[in-house]
Amino acid sequence: MQRLFFLAIIIFYLPAFAQNTPQLFHVTTAATAPGETVLIRGEGIDLISKIEVGRLTDDRVDNSPPAYVPLPEPDHLPDSKGSRMIAGERMMPVDKIQQNEKSVKVIIPDALQQGVYCVRMTDNKGAVSGFYVNVPVVNWVISEDGYNAAAAGDVLRIQGKNLFRKGGSGQVVLVSNGKMFKVKVDSIYDDYSVKVTLPATIQQGKYQLFYHNGLGGKTAWSTPLTVNIVNKAMWSTQAFNVKTYGAKGNGSQDDTEAFKKALTAAHDGGIVNVPAGNYILSEGLVIPNGVMVKGQKGTVINFGPVAAATLISGADHFGLTDLTIRASRALGIIMNSGDGHVILERLIVQQDIGNALAELDSKWNKTGIQLKGHDIRVRDCVFKTAGMFSFVGVSGFIQRCRFEKAGGSVKTYMKIHPQGLIFEDCYKQTNGYGYGATINESYDLYEARNVTPFNYINDREVMTLDGGSGGYFGKVGGASGNRISLRKDGSTFQWAANKWIGGGLFIIDGKGSGQFRRIVQHTMDQIELDEPFLVQPDTSSVISITTIRDHLFFVNNTATDAGAFQFYGSAQNCVIAGLKMQRSAGIIGKGSYVNYGRQPNWYIDIVDCELSDGTYTPQVNQKDRFRGDQQINIIGSGHSGLNIGSLVRRNVLSGKSYIRVSPGGEVNDVQDAIIERNKVSGAKNGLAVYGVGRVVNNLFIHDNQFGTMDIQKALKAEGYQVR
Repeated sequence: MQRLFFLAIIIFYLPAFAQNTPQLFHVTTAATAPGETVLIRGEGIDLISKIEVGRLTDDRVDNSPPAYVPLPEPDHLPDSKGSRMIAGERMMPVDKIQQNEKSVKVIIPDALQQGVYCVRMTDNKGAVSGFYVNVPVVNWVISEDGYNAAAAGDVLRIQGKNLFRKGGSGQVVLVSNGKMFKVKVDSIYDDYSVKVTLPATIQQGKYQLFYHNGLGGKTAWSTPLTVNIVNKAMWSTQAFNVKTYGAKGNGSQDDTEAFKKALTAAHDGGIVNVPAGNYILSEGLVIPNGVMVKGQKGTVINFGPVAAATLISGADHFGLTDLTIRASRALGIIMNSGDGHVILERLIVQQDIGNALAELDSKWNKTGIQLKGHDIRVRDCVFKTAGMFSFVGVSGFIQRCRFEKAGGSVKTYMKIHPQGLIFEDCYKQTNGYGYGATINESYDLYEARNVTPFNYINDREVMTLDGGSGGYFGKVGGASGNRISLRKDGSTFQWAANKWIGGGLFIIDGKGSGQFRRIVQHTMDQIELDEPFLVQPDTSSVISITTIRDHLFFVNNTATDAGAFQFYGSAQNCVIAGLKMQRSAGIIGKGSYVNYGRQPNWYIDIVDCELSDGTYTPQVNQKDRFRGDQQINIIGSGHSGLNIGSLVRRNVLSGKSYIRVSPGGEVNDVQDAIIERNKVSGAKNGLAVYGVGRVVNNLFIHDNQFGTMDIQKALKAEGYQVR
């Protein structure tokens, strides 16, 4: 531990709220190399007269207090506590590409080496502002002791962007009340997730966590994230044994009563041990809070036909480990009804639905494995079941598991509503994968290195945000502080006071477009937001109230013989990176009018993916309207501004796979998309841009390889530029 005597807080520029000055909502945060493009998005961007770019020196930061330059965010006001921005070694003027009131693009000069870059902007009044490119961004952390929380000595997983840089050495600093703890990175999973071990001596309290990726010097730390250091969660170690209460485990005696007695005895918390054996149960088990049911090698629990809604249930704070569970005709397998804290480790769960398929399909949403709440840990399990795999409103870990669909149902699927979830190194084979919820926000997902071998059922989706909905669409009546009034002529759907608490209010057109905020409470015509907008909407502004899906990262996954991997409807600041896909529908980023909601798809990164063997052919005898060639497809339809700032970069497409931009019929459906440094081979046309007139606005096509296609000749739509 070191004592922190001075934390640099030298204000270089305060957020300028005055009119006629540039205001930034978003800049590119994806890893950006020399020769690649940075999008700058906001209001009054046409007032910028000069932009310069330079590389920061990689000074050592081991003995320096953390300092940072805040990045603009579309859902928050600017951070006013940042440090003075430092110019690069040699600041070089760059072209202002497609400059307009809302946006401009710049290319990092090829003459610069890979690193962290300073982007310095001067407006027409001589005022200077700017930001850094390739600085680390920490969105969230998680440990065994909670989301954005940890205990002394915990392993802490850190998720964000630009966490790993070749030649750099990542480190973390935690600061509280003048004390500073420095920690080196233990393991690097990829650019989006790393692991550190916290000091055993760190004390409880609130800390500011800073991250440095080793490049950029003393002011290139991440914007701090508040992390709670808490007491280590402890389970009672008092032991109970089912054989003490009469269980035989001989494969013939009904051991239900013995299990129930052991669980009752452990009702104040403890471990119920189940020695190796073959146990026959004829009723469902209810696990009390604080109880862990622990088997060992050779422990098998056989459930006969059970009338209970689920075989194993509990409210919260319970666990199952080292068990083989076999079930016949059961609908629910393992479910909880409380606020989480459920542990499933080293389980083998096998289900034979027999002739009960019709019954299962009639109750499909109440079947299978269904967990909800915080601190869910599912590890090293094998599930071969007929019902749902449902994880709703969950934070925690799902790791090294095998999910396999059994029983022939076409209605059950995997449902995931993340709120701080690591889902990695799993095998997933089921009837579809729906992410998100209708109203409540989905946020902070890191899903990595999972394998989907095929999906031949329904729409065959490998990942979809499952539609969502909408509450209000129309112009603003007025805005004051964090309160917005709605006009009576707006469109509503099942609109009721406070129904959309936890949803989002998006400015999709007019003044302030490209920003969103979260709804705290609302009446029929008045909305209270979590923060004011940086640029307040006015009567020209069009808003949409719909769900938020923020910081959902899908990294280095694999999918074969399946449908789309898609941000379908509302998605913000999300990533698909390193996806390997074969004979599937491809990757889609779709902002559109879905289920009565205008749902924005904003600031999405689709990077470093490989799409091969690109003909998407449904299984024989399966009805499928998505027959065609594999593609990366950027879609905006339903109103202006439903797809803003999509980045399609460094993807490799072969075997008829291609890139497509698909606006609807409204003006400016797709805005400020960047298609850059992609390699397409084997397709007749490597890029297709659809739409007539100004439906595509400021599309930038840069430094791609499209085989023999003459891109300038092939594209006839307006609103784009090719370099």
